[in-house]
Amino acid sequence: MSKYKKEKFPSYDVFLETVKGKKYAPVYLFIGEEDFLVEECVDRIIRELLTTDTKAFNLDIMFGSKADAREVMAHAASFPMMSDRRVVVVKEFDKLLSGDTAKEIVSAYLSHPLESTCLVLLAGKPDFRTKPFIDLKKSDIVFAFNPLYDNQVPAWISERCRILGKDVDLEACRLLHAYVGNSLRAIQNELDKLFTYLGERTRVTPEDVADVVGVTRGFTVFDLQNAIGKKNLEEALRIVKRMIEIGETSQLTIVMLTRYFNLLWKLQNLLAHDTSETEALAATRISPYYFKDYIAAVKRFSPTQIEHAFHVLLDADVQLKSTSPDPYHLMEMLVYSLIRDHRPAETDLS
Repeated sequence: MSKYKKEKFPSYDVFLETVKGKKYAPVYLFIGEEDFLVEECVDRIIRELLTTDTKAFNLDIMFGSKADAREVMAHAASFPMMSDRRVVVVKEFDKLLSGDTAKEIVSAYLSHPLESTCLVLLAGKPDFRTKPFIDLKKSDIVFAFNPLYDNQVPAWISERCRILGKDVDLEACRLLHAYVGNSLRAIQNELDKLFTYLGERTRVTPEDVADVVGVTRGFTVFDLQNAIGKKNLEEALRIVKRMIEIGETSQLTIVMLTRYFNLLWKLQNLLAHDTSETEALAATRISPYYFKDYIAAVKRFSPTQIEHAFHVLLDADVQLKSTSPDPYHLMEMLVYSLIRDHRPAETDLS
């Protein structure tokens, strides 16, 4: 088990703040299991300190399991060629410290590092009870890159999209997280696909996530909401069964169905007040590709039926959180309640 988990070190976000203006320290120690963020920071250091032309002379990437401590520190102690800085990256740094001599050599350099070198040390399982980690711990150059908790991932996706120039719905972030999990590398891979799919569009909707990421999983919550919008009970039950089989979470499904009926409610109110479809599209921010399906669904549900939908969705959510129901039975009864509600469809928006 890594010894650093008992220590508190600044994170990825703090590192980005400290290096604004390309103010890089002569030594960094990056620890933690989130290697995607570690690689991003290493790439940033290299990109901002070296040009394409100077990399060949001033960039060394070495592995502690294969290199000798004396050789690594010799590279770090070398002055840059045709550049203000040089960068030395040592992966598996903890494996470089295989004996007392290696530790002494490294500690000697770290006590007086060369200012023109940026030495980046990557350690998987550092022991901060031993040198040189004892000395590194006393400085402000140790940054921890730990995996995000479940509740942190959607916010990370949102911020990631913002940095990359995209606007994203929170529901889209939650859906992407549900599909992909906590691997930031896997999430970034899916974002790359999403952005290619979007083209010039800047907004990422849950429907986009379902189209690009969910397509490989079979039925998605959007297939389910479309079947519910058509009041097709047989299709909706078939989709629910398949979603449960492939591991779709009932909690997320309820969240997304609540979003769906909320959009139907907003759209219904807008159209009831003679709002044009173009204005309603802008106001609801429904994906243009699915807008016609929402319009058709609005004509099938009265205001009282939509209100009833909110009640049964809330009841299902409470039941899911307070008991341990069979997920298929819960979702099956929810679908029955949403589709087979016999309140009259009073609203005629045609």
